[in-house]
Amino acid sequence: MTDAVVNPDALTSMEVDVIGEVMNISMGTAATAMSTILNTKVNITTPRIETIGVDAFEFAYLEPVVGVLINYVEGIEGANVLLLQESDMKKILSQLFDMDTSDDIEFDEISKSAIGEIMNQMMGAAAGALASFLGKVVNISPPILLDTTNKSSIRDLFSLKGENLVSIKFSLSIEGLVESEFISAMEPALAREIVAMSMGASGMGDEEEEEAAPPPPPPPPPPPVQQAPVQPEPAYQPPPPAPQAEPARVVRNDPPPAAYAPPQQPVQVNPYEYRQLGVDQHLNIPGDNLDLLMSVPIQITVELGKTRKKIKDIAELTLGNIVELDRQAGDQVDVIANGRLIARGDVVVVDDNYSVKITEIIKVRDNSEQKK
Repeated sequence: MTDAVVNPDALTSMEVDVIGEVMNISMGTAATAMSTILNTKVNITTPRIETIGVDAFEFAYLEPVVGVLINYVEGIEGANVLLLQESDMKKILSQLFDMDTSDDIEFDEISKSAIGEIMNQMMGAAAGALASFLGKVVNISPPILLDTTNKSSIRDLFSLKGENLVSIKFSLSIEGLVESEFISAMEPALAREIVAMSMGASGMGDEEEEEAAPPPPPPPPPPPVQQAPVQPEPAYQPPPPAPQAEPARVVRNDPPPAAYAPPQQPVQVNPYEYRQLGVDQHLNIPGDNLDLLMSVPIQITVELGKTRKKIKDIAELTLGNIVELDRQAGDQVDVIANGRLIARGDVVVVDDNYSVKITEIIKVRDNSEQKK
């Protein structure tokens, strides 16, 4: 009877649950970013995870595929590859370019640039959600579109650091456009690093090591302190008597008696009565009419970002062009009331409608400083 071969890179059931929850949160944020770009409902379901050898990794049912390489450069280190069906990407581009069909779309430089920007927005939002979950900054390099994506190219990406990878499969649903699946493949070391940071495994391990280590031996007693010999005090000698000083003469300079002055009359002071200032006196309007002010409508505007362009650049804008704003994916948006910044918040989706979750209220001082 032969012993079963245990994969050293295989994730435990607890690690699978943790990495599944983390990827579910990050890809949910990525779906929101894609929904914003395409102006339609996007849903990415809970992932299905397995650790598999690079040689056994199979995705023929998705071919031809578009591969996107994402490298984590800050907070965590590792690589992640997204494998999406080429036909799905053409449908996404047709929605982005407002075309009736995806048959005429070719993967030229414009299409590749658009795919790269979509992936940059999605994975940037996913990295922001991952950073919030882990409680530290997480940054990625710009996504790279792989020229050739097949089993051998995937093997070349991961063979330098091991013979296994973690396969995470997602179901992708874009309303009225795509019902498909895509795969995210990452290094086992990256998956374990995310799990460790999520659970605080490093701190737990240190505590276990401290408990397992034997207590240190007690320190040796300090050597006895040698006291210096005590010098005998000299016999007391009274001080010599001080010379008696000549008594000082006291000279009185009393003022001459003043002429008689009549007593002053007491001054009578009456307390001042302050008038009570009510609402009517302060605002100079009846108190009942305050309800009229409360019913005045205020125009609320949410500003996603802004940029500055030359007239020449604006005149050359066509359908499908991408205008970059001065904010990154995942940044807070400004809530403006009648031209005045009052709050900041995060964009959320409530019942298929975009909404803003208020995270910061701007004070009056902050508003005045921004105007300066």
